Amino acid sequence: MTSMEYTFKHLVFDIHPKNPPDWDRPLCVIDQGIACNDDYLFKYNRYRKHKSEELANETLKKYNFIADRWETIKCKDLPTCFKLTSILLSGNLIIIHGGKDFEHINEYSFQLFIGNLSKKNQDNCVEFEEICSTDGIPITEYGQPVHIDGKFIYSLNGTSEHKNEMDVYRLDLCTKKWQLLCQARGQHPRTDESLRREVAYYDNHLYMFGGAHVMILLKIMFLDTFEEIQVFDILTNKWQYFKTLPDLQNSSSTYPADRCYYGWAQCVTQPEYVYMSGGSDNYNFFSDIWRLNLITLQWCNLMPCKLPKSMFLHSSTVVPSGRIYYYNGIVSTDSIDIHQKDDILCAWVRIPKLKAMSWDAILYYFKNQMLKSSLEDLKNLGLPSEYYESIIKAKTLV
Repeated sequence: MTSMEYTFKHLVFDIHPKNPPDWDRPLCVIDQGIACNDDYLFKYNRYRKHKSEELANETLKKYNFIADRWETIKCKDLPTCFKLTSILLSGNLIIIHGGKDFEHINEYSFQLFIGNLSKKNQDNCVEFEEICSTDGIPITEYGQPVHIDGKFIYSLNGTSEHKNEMDVYRLDLCTKKWQLLCQARGQHPRTDESLRREVAYYDNHLYMFGGAHVMILLKIMFLDTFEEIQVFDILTNKWQYFKTLPDLQNSSSTYPADRCYYGWAQCVTQPEYVYMSGGSDNYNFFSDIWRLNLITLQWCNLMPCKLPKSMFLHSSTVVPSGRIYYYNGIVSTDSIDIHQKDDILCAWVRIPKLKAMSWDAILYYFKNQMLKSSLEDLKNLGLPSEYYESIIKAKTLV
């Protein structure tokens, strides 16, 4: 047991250890989606070829937060050749969406694959089912912002030939049919040639932020401001534009600076809040963290909380208990030292329930002892069933 007294740390970052062996850790790949529950971080991997080496095939991995170790999820019928994919988690359902063919750089995919993590076949594999594109859904896109709400998955057009438009699609997970909700091509202002946008979902609305407008011939990129956002009403199938409100508590920086390549995450248990972090404007690299209230549309700079280092092209997600996680990305310590990192960073961005806070304290004091205890001793501790199951899962990895 540690001699240091446990203290709950709100908006303070920790770095998860990189436990051996090295070959069990995923390939360090930037701009690849992640998803989390309170036990695991999930990461979809793809092939990587380095010089004369063979292609590496890792597919799907998960990181156990208690054991601090990665493990591979055996999968069936899940391609391993896509990058720039989106990954969603809803209960035991894991969804891999979109992507860009790594070997054939001009080939994109609108494919979507669904697997149930709680169901495995006789080979101990999670079987994935492909939901095929129908009803004129485009198949030449990648990097689509996607969100899940109940039985529906919402997707905006991704990038194709350096353009990014605002067509909105919805997939019904029950009927497995796509529906075009809005075809925005050329019908709305500022809906084309916009890259690197992020989207949040709340109360039958899709909120779209940021992005960059690219003039390819002139090799110029203009960044969108965060003072105005575009909102899609799912009930009326129309886009609208709204002004956001500044952080009135921060006189030095009332709005996030214009940027792209930032981290973006929404808390499932507090869906009215979204979190933006880091990013770059191609000249400066950021470490600040902002929260937007989707009800009031007001920004809040979470200073003095910052990323440990300036970072961009990183993945982020918030677990149900209220802890935000960042993974991968490019770190900048100055204008010269720019390098890729595969650290897992985490911080509490909301005050959790007392039960979750108590479990955090128990792990702080007794994690090693519980991982070494017998199943009989663990049962006698009287842990809540979900925490008992979490320790059992972690014990298999240490």
